[in-house]
Amino acid sequence: MINNKNQSGFYLLSDNTDAFVARFAMATIAEKTLDIQYYIMHNDASGQYLAYAILSAADRGVYVRILVDDINLSGRDNNLKMLSQHENIEIRIFNPLSNREWFRNIELIINLNKAGRRMHNKTFVTDNSVAIIGGRNIGDEYFDDRHSLNFVDLDLLTTGPIVNEVTQSFNDYWNSHWATPVENLSKIKVVKKQLMNIRSKLRDKWFQARNTEYFQSLQQSDLTQKIINKQIPFIWAKARLFYDDPEKLNKSAEETKIHFSTQIRPYFEHAKHELLIASPYFVPGHTGSLWFKNKQKQGTQITILTNSLAATDVIAVHAGYKKYREDLLKAGIKVFELKPTAKFLHSKVKRLIEGASSASLHAKYMVIDQQYVFIGSANIDPRSKALNTEIGIMVDSKELAQQTAKLFYKATSLENSYQLLMDNKLTWLTEENKNQIRYFQEPKAGFLRKAGVFILSLLPFESLL
Repeated sequence: MINNKNQSGFYLLSDNTDAFVARFAMATIAEKTLDIQYYIMHNDASGQYLAYAILSAADRGVYVRILVDDINLSGRDNNLKMLSQHENIEIRIFNPLSNREWFRNIELIINLNKAGRRMHNKTFVTDNSVAIIGGRNIGDEYFDDRHSLNFVDLDLLTTGPIVNEVTQSFNDYWNSHWATPVENLSKIKVVKKQLMNIRSKLRDKWFQARNTEYFQSLQQSDLTQKIINKQIPFIWAKARLFYDDPEKLNKSAEETKIHFSTQIRPYFEHAKHELLIASPYFVPGHTGSLWFKNKQKQGTQITILTNSLAATDVIAVHAGYKKYREDLLKAGIKVFELKPTAKFLHSKVKRLIEGASSASLHAKYMVIDQQYVFIGSANIDPRSKALNTEIGIMVDSKELAQQTAKLFYKATSLENSYQLLMDNKLTWLTEENKNQIRYFQEPKAGFLRKAGVFILSLLPFESLL
């Protein structure tokens, strides 16, 4: 039950298949509106299944608004334009590049000051009553359905008054001059018959998949049953939504009034005992590194989880991060790097695509004094600070903090991570086959990765990471 009108309900989506189930269910039960905002929306298997659910919602009268960043949309304008022919679907592209084909890659280089500024927000809202906010985009790697790599990620499923704020944040972006209707970008004429073809293809793909063992197990998952029975065990608590003003992308890094980082900073300044930080792309910079060291010196135990070189999907970020880790360790800060063989993320249900897969951290969250939890889209890096827009929720709940901390401790166990130590030289401590072992160079990373990081660490582009 809600204790008072100021509280909202929160449920952690830590399992990748639960994260898919929640989004599919929200599209399926929508009655009036669907507001969908993402940095990346892949046209892969999970993306097409969700597209089927979204198109089905529009067919039954649900008004759908989709806002997606342009960074990964090369060659997809026409399909999006076809979908937008539906009377109940509107699609807008955030900060679209002028060149819509392969010349866009050149534009990213020669017009980086504008083209490099991106919308990194991730929200999924049904009927202005239920929302998902967190680290996941739309794509197989976020739902444990890719051969090579699957992300360890975290979202919040939320309901209550906080959802009105999430919708307001969506409206701010939707109505900004950065958001362009897809019809204004594609020059190729489309007709409604093409929408019928898309509907037919998505329906066929869905009906082929629904009889697989994977989808049968999804139907039996704990979260599916909780949604059907309306028995999701929400934790009710007070919370605040923080998000960047879209005009952040039009301002210099010094103009911080429209950055949510300025508003959220007091929560971290007031941390007394413990600060747990998960950030897959961790490049604190000299200012951030100094803040962490001073906070540690004041008596707050800081523990950081990020990716190992073997686990990261962006080695350029690792080149920026490695410059700071020894100083942080010398200050007494604990640093852990996720292993690509981390076992704890394995899905509760059978994966659609079988085979070995590596783990990579993608969750962005923080736990303050086992009382406050922040979950959202922002990393601790220069890009999130100055070049991307971000969103996140700060929840005041000891129960949710304890649940999130439990995930953090499991991820930082020696079974799943390397603990970095300074024993005269940098050392990676871990557990393999129930035995503790030490590495004295980047573990499980191949020569090309190490060479790439070395070369990238020589280049002056930290502000872009």
